[in-house]
Amino acid sequence: MRVLLPVLMLVGSFAVPVAAQAQNPAPGQGNSQFQELLNLCVQLFRLGRYQDALAVCERSVRSNPTNPDGLYWLARTQLRLGLTTAAVENLRKAIAQNAAYVQAYVALAQAYYDQYRLSDNREASRGVLDQALTVLRDAERINPKYAPIFATRGVVYSALGTYDRAVEAFNRSLALERDPQVIGLLANVYLKQSKLDDALKLLDEGVKAFPKDFTLRLNYGVALLIKNEPAAAIEQLKQATVINPAEAEGYVRLGQAYQVAKDWKNAGANFQNAVVKSPFKYPEAYAGLGRSYLELGDAAKARENFTKAVAMDSRNAEYYYWLGRANEALGNKAGAKDAYTRALQLRPGYKDAEEALARVQ
Repeated sequence: MRVLLPVLMLVGSFAVPVAAQAQNPAPGQGNSQFQELLNLCVQLFRLGRYQDALAVCERSVRSNPTNPDGLYWLARTQLRLGLTTAAVENLRKAIAQNAAYVQAYVALAQAYYDQYRLSDNREASRGVLDQALTVLRDAERINPKYAPIFATRGVVYSALGTYDRAVEAFNRSLALERDPQVIGLLANVYLKQSKLDDALKLLDEGVKAFPKDFTLRLNYGVALLIKNEPAAAIEQLKQATVINPAEAEGYVRLGQAYQVAKDWKNAGANFQNAVVKSPFKYPEAYAGLGRSYLELGDAAKARENFTKAVAMDSRNAEYYYWLGRANEALGNKAGAKDAYTRALQLRPGYKDAEEALARVQ
């Protein structure tokens, strides 16, 4: 099965403390109500209750339409909900009210990046990345020592495929502030450059500096899997599941590490944990569980889980191949033939599927 690096989220990743962002409301009627609403908006945002936060943030802006803090937090919430056009509009308004509001510039660049990321045609949307870079240059003129400017610039350059510039930007951010999320982002760029040893070195330093950071542990474990060091990967991924036992992805990656080690019992147990915690997100968990059952001699349960995997990701040739193997083990040659044929349609020249199809003809 494929082993994939976790995807790190950009939007909201570089938030500074609320107190550092607060602007003093202009004197006048309604400021007390505005501040109460703004404080509640921020509190709900921090709790991850974005839909509730949106309603409160909108009320705060209605009570004081020109306050840049209200506009900023409304936009941040809109970004979390994928409302990028509205977020861009509100961040521009915030900057118009306070041209030195550096956090708003960074959030605006993140909003442009999100418009690119969420676009159905990324090639046609690359222009918004240039807009993001322009906004970040403006932010740098205001505060050249604000680390999130360079972290966000690194993400934009990575999206553009200019990895050397991304590395330079991430390193500049880390020189200003050691942030575990930026360490993970830089490690991902090293992996895109096929610099596995550089990524491993950085991630090793990262988990030593931030031993309780779940995402760093997760990335380190997966990078060790790419290095084909499953025992070391298992150690890191076990720690990740201890740090955040509620997050399904830790169990998915730990299951994959046990799979590489051919410890099918522990692999299956972790994939089972993953599908219980997040039943609709990770087709690779069902595929891994199916493979574990197949190796442990339960082809019926293997077929059940491979069927779920292909239902969730119908473009994955590997899942169809293993569904064919499960059907073949159950003596269902027609089902195996259909699955192998589909695997070859998705991946012409897939040698294992070609041999399997010949076997059941």
